[in-house]
Amino acid sequence: MWRNKFHINPKKGLLNDPNGLIFFKGEYHIFYQYNPNSCEHKNKHWAHLKSKNLVDWEELPIALSPTDWFDKDGCYSGSAIEKDNKLYLIYTGNVKSNDIRESYQCLAVSEDGVNFKKLGSVISNKEIPNQYTKHFRDPKVWFNGKNYSLVLGAQRSNLTGTVVEYISNDLINWHFKGELLKENFGYMCECPDKVFFNKDEALLFCPQGLEAKEFLYNNLFQSGYIINDDEKNFCELDRGFEFYAPQTFKDKNGDNILIGWVGMPENTNLPSVNEGWIHNLTIPRKLILKEKKIFQIPHQNLKLLRKESIFLNDISINNKINLKNYNIFGKTYELIIDFKNLKDDFSIEIKSDIINKTFLNYDYFNKIFSLSRDSLNQKRSIRKCKLKSLFKIHIFSDNSCLEIFLNDGEEVFTANIFSTGENIILESKNNNIFNIEFYKI
Repeated sequence: MWRNKFHINPKKGLLNDPNGLIFFKGEYHIFYQYNPNSCEHKNKHWAHLKSKNLVDWEELPIALSPTDWFDKDGCYSGSAIEKDNKLYLIYTGNVKSNDIRESYQCLAVSEDGVNFKKLGSVISNKEIPNQYTKHFRDPKVWFNGKNYSLVLGAQRSNLTGTVVEYISNDLINWHFKGELLKENFGYMCECPDKVFFNKDEALLFCPQGLEAKEFLYNNLFQSGYIINDDEKNFCELDRGFEFYAPQTFKDKNGDNILIGWVGMPENTNLPSVNEGWIHNLTIPRKLILKEKKIFQIPHQNLKLLRKESIFLNDISINNKINLKNYNIFGKTYELIIDFKNLKDDFSIEIKSDIINKTFLNYDYFNKIFSLSRDSLNQKRSIRKCKLKSLFKIHIFSDNSCLEIFLNDGEEVFTANIFSTGENIILESKNNNIFNIEFYKI
């Protein structure tokens, strides 16, 4: 009932962080944190999928399992890189002995991109610098033009969060370079990433323990970025309820692509558990840097999902319109609304049924966009952001997932929505004019 149609979710068990995203030998590879035995955050493996187009995915054998002394309590998050025509995975091996944590950064290699051989620990637990705790994990690796670099999420000994960098000539022998953050970001930073845009660069990371500030940092943990080391301007990547642990990679065109986890740590009380699975990944998003802000737009290959289409031009609204009157409704679809000149408040009631209510609202005069949901499964809550104008809403709706892109990716809202509702109801005044594109998926 809740299994998503075009978002990646597990057949059974728990999915969380996307790992090892890479374009290798003409195919895209996605790995993700996976518990094949239950919907709990335990027993982490690396599940593995591949695709030629980022839309049609083939399930492959599990790539990594927690079977060795250096990863016996979990093959935690990491990344992938190609070297000498081979695919390397670097990940955190989690070890717990008598409730004492140990962290090992581990390496595995494959010649065919399917079968992996573990090479063991390359940054051992004992090699973690003294100024950090053993919360030291989630390596993201890249080639910097001269040698290899990786970033790790870390916790300082004073229990504050940061990101550190290592360098290597061979992926095996790594040398500590230093911290990338001077400020304190909560009590821990996870899933760091470096993204390069011509002369600019972004550091992505997930701080834990930030205090909420009006519209900011309202989820349990955050995912965001800074541009060119500007730590005073940490910006969230997604304004919705469920988004965490994103990772980026280059597609075959050289564009920066991001995929995130539609979930939040410690939240396992969802209806899909009754079906034996939990959580999914986002659709792939292309990243574009505009005036020191990252915009996210759906990857162009997602157009391959489109089936039956309906186009409405110059629609005028001065109250409410149920788009079902135009045969626009359903659970799995893509919807684009272009506003010619919005001059009043606007709202969409979407995926609502008798019990579950979901609204997208734009407060025209206060320049605030919001996503609110009210259901038995999730407490009534709302997420907001400032938005100077609204000229486009682009929605991907799946059976239990919603991704909303505003103004060609200026802001994005992602959420789990467990509802049987199929109606799409628009409401506004002052005869606002807009165009609609609707595609069944």
